[in-house]
Amino acid sequence: MSKGQLSPQRKTLRGPRGQVGYEVWGAGKPPLLLVAGLGSRTTLWGELPRLLSEHFTVLAYDHRGVGRSPGGAPFTLAGSAEDGAAVLAAEGMDSAAVVGVSMGGLVACHLAFRYPSRVRRLVVASSAARLTPHGERVLAFFASIFKLPPEEAGQALMAFAFSPQFTDRFPGFVDTAARLYSLPPEDLPGALAQLAHLRQGWDLRPILGHIRCPALVIAGELDPLVSAAYTKEIADALPNARFRLVPGAAHSVLAEGGSELLQEIIRFCLGQS
Repeated sequence: MSKGQLSPQRKTLRGPRGQVGYEVWGAGKPPLLLVAGLGSRTTLWGELPRLLSEHFTVLAYDHRGVGRSPGGAPFTLAGSAEDGAAVLAAEGMDSAAVVGVSMGGLVACHLAFRYPSRVRRLVVASSAARLTPHGERVLAFFASIFKLPPEEAGQALMAFAFSPQFTDRFPGFVDTAARLYSLPPEDLPGALAQLAHLRQGWDLRPILGHIRCPALVIAGELDPLVSAAYTKEIADALPNARFRLVPGAAHSVLAEGGSELLQEIIRFCLGQS
């Protein structure tokens, strides 16, 4: 079996909201768009795009204000969905499976709502349907974390990204993730702008009922940042969704779910389940 493309093509486009930096892994296979979380560059995905490129042409883009998507219009969830649609259009892809995690799940839902013909299948992981009082406290915590030196911030986030059991079993993996989560100083203003937008609040429930594509909604049973119950609200509001709870997992549920969950996502995005 192929192990996927070893390195991506790095590209930029000039969209209606400004420059968008993105990566393409593989070619000639069904398209899949990855949408990352708060303050994240494409590098945060680690090995996942390479693994997925065995089965898909994988695209991933930097959110507005970080990485190779500097400046332009202010960050919004709907605006980031517009950036994602622009990436698909630039690559000549009429539609794709879309996988969004954490804040990226919110963006993915906006993409499916605003551009229904672009989203063939939707995967949302570790995302909340709305901003709750608990969520407000989590975002305040991120505002404090972002003030730390990048390496310290990355290490601190690992206490919430992975369950204690996973961290103790795979300390090297978590150390690598901490480095990926470390926010470069040049990305701090953009990440803070994203955070400020989120702190204004959101509620996906009014739009979720209009999203008709098949959806897989995933939550970690022990996620301390986004309660599984709030993620399930997304599944309950989507007309054609299946909810998947990963026992013992925290916020980084795609990693903690291991190969079994990855294969489930692959089958779903290929329309095999």
